[in-house]
Amino acid sequence: MHDVNDMAAVSRLLAFGFQAGLTPRRNVEYAALVGRCRTDPAFAQLLHSAARGFDLTVIAVDPRAGLVLGATAETQFAVSVADHISKPADRPIAALAHLAIAALAYYRPEDLDDEAHIGRVTVRHVDAMVEQAAKELERRAAETDTDDGVPVDHPDLIQLWRYYQRRNPVAFTEDDRAHSKSRHAIIKRVTEYLADNGMLRRAGRENGGTYTTTARYQIQVRELAGQQMLGELAALGVTVDLDGKPSFSSPEAESADTADTVASPSLPPADQEPDPSNV
Repeated sequence: MHDVNDMAAVSRLLAFGFQAGLTPRRNVEYAALVGRCRTDPAFAQLLHSAARGFDLTVIAVDPRAGLVLGATAETQFAVSVADHISKPADRPIAALAHLAIAALAYYRPEDLDDEAHIGRVTVRHVDAMVEQAAKELERRAAETDTDDGVPVDHPDLIQLWRYYQRRNPVAFTEDDRAHSKSRHAIIKRVTEYLADNGMLRRAGRENGGTYTTTARYQIQVRELAGQQMLGELAALGVTVDLDGKPSFSSPEAESADTADTVASPSLPPADQEPDPSNV
């Protein structure tokens, strides 16, 4: 039997974990509970059991990020793109934005394991990365005289790229406000959502909005996205300069030395083909 005080401590740790913007460095009690979980196997096991009771998984208990939780399909705490992007026609753009943000923030696989690494992304650079990958897919389709030019196991991927290109990067209303349907506006909503949930920090307004990554976001990308997501954008010739700006070089022109080629998470197809009438 577990001591009632241990149960209370685990519940307290879970409560801290639900506060996405809180870190152990900002709360002494939180730091103490994280430290105990990392040194007391019985307490850690109790935490995992309590999390399973909420249909949650413990991704990490980290001194920087605190308790990082993952959701199963059954839990009430699961979130999706639909939860912060209300219009279905905007969700494919938002899904690509989520993955491109991870690509820019951790454009080298080793960055996911480097605790000192802080990624930096901007709205304009996220849009540029997806746009460049889309142009390369179109170039390959034109060269091969095919409708898609993508792997057979991703039949909807090219449609998603073309869907992205059909949206205006930046459109304005009659009173010069950014149009809510523009790509930049949707990407901005995604970055703001991540910032509100402790994944990014607001760092300025340049390039449509500048953000830096948190330890919580690094752990989420590393554990949930995984290394299998890395590589496909690099194969398309999409790389990232030292200033964080995406650049493009034709794969045929690359030298045998690939030290400067940056691997980035791939952008998978949407759950279904977008309806062109909604663009």
